[in-house]
Amino acid sequence: MARKKAEIEEVKMELTPMIDVVFLLLIFFIVTMKFKVLEGKLETELPKDVGVNAGEVDELLEKLEIDIKADPTGEHGIVVGINGSKMPNMATFRSRLRSFVSLDPEQKATLYPGPKVNYEQVVKVVDQCILEKLTDLTFAGVTWDA
Repeated sequence: MARKKAEIEEVKMELTPMIDVVFLLLIFFIVTMKFKVLEGKLETELPKDVGVNAGEVDELLEKLEIDIKADPTGEHGIVVGINGSKMPNMATFRSRLRSFVSLDPEQKATLYPGPKVNYEQVVKVVDQCILEKLTDLTFAGVTWDA
């Protein structure tokens, strides 16, 4: 029996569909790519004609810190202090607030309630601030040095 030689067929590779797929993937990745924003880069316009210490500061405004501590002998059961000095009553507290607001109408204040001060007492202090047109208030955490 004689063996026949198997005919070897040449397989022809079609490159057109492969190139199409590569281009589609390339377009997909270009369209969905997100560029990383540089961190810490702030675009600002700084003055170029003035140095660091070109002018004098007329007056540094005092920071306003209001301490609220529980005290049964005080008015409304609390003692209020401004920047470390105790106020004997709410009228004195309001007059001191008025002086701060007259210096700077956009004055900011931070309230530091003590550990045994309840919400009603804090609201009474906030009411006094609002009556004197001091509305930019920040509340700090409870201070434990009562």
